[in-house]
Amino acid sequence: MPAAPKNSTVFVVDDDPDMCRSLVALLEAMRFSVRSFQSASSFHRFYRADMPGVLLLDVQMPVQSGLELYEQLLQESKPLPVIFITAHTDVPTAVAAMKTGAIEFLEKPFDGATLAELVRKGLELDAQWRRREADFAVLKERVERLSERDRETLNLILAGESNKTMAAKLFISQRAVEMRRAAIMRKLDVRSLAELLDLTITYQILSDLRSATGSRYPHPDLGRQATGPV
Repeated sequence: MPAAPKNSTVFVVDDDPDMCRSLVALLEAMRFSVRSFQSASSFHRFYRADMPGVLLLDVQMPVQSGLELYEQLLQESKPLPVIFITAHTDVPTAVAAMKTGAIEFLEKPFDGATLAELVRKGLELDAQWRRREADFAVLKERVERLSERDRETLNLILAGESNKTMAAKLFISQRAVEMRRAAIMRKLDVRSLAELLDLTITYQILSDLRSATGSRYPHPDLGRQATGPV
């Protein structure tokens, strides 16, 4: 079995000490880096958003359930791919778990090979999320170089307006429009209109998705869509 993504951890949260130890032993035998916790609060105190990994989370725990913990992590913009585990499956709980973004809902006891496959899937998904976040940070830094005047001009470019039309709407000359366009491309570090459109549309899609979901990490399967003002 190939090694897990570098620096990633499988976080096991289960209030049953025997189950916790068994899961840690099984996952470590599969060459995963593992860290275990026997309560939701202990994991919550420990975890930071910059810690890559996947969360293996017991649903039924005292004080704070697995579902409640994960909802809290999402509210705090600390999303991790999660695999919920339980000794007793019921449909409403399973549905609630999947709605939070769970990879899977597993009933104890479960097959080790299936668990390993899901853990690896979660680690890969987390890596994709973090790459998207890094890409967004780069785009955001570039877009924030633009002044209000630049943004006004860029929105007209995105709308497909000609230089003549933009000049009329902005009450400037066509030469001034060309100079503004060149300045925008220089600030965004792009060399063509196609690159300019791709960068700004991608940035707007990612920004809108983050606003809609409240998540730092956009979905890895995000596709191109039409955009609004930058």
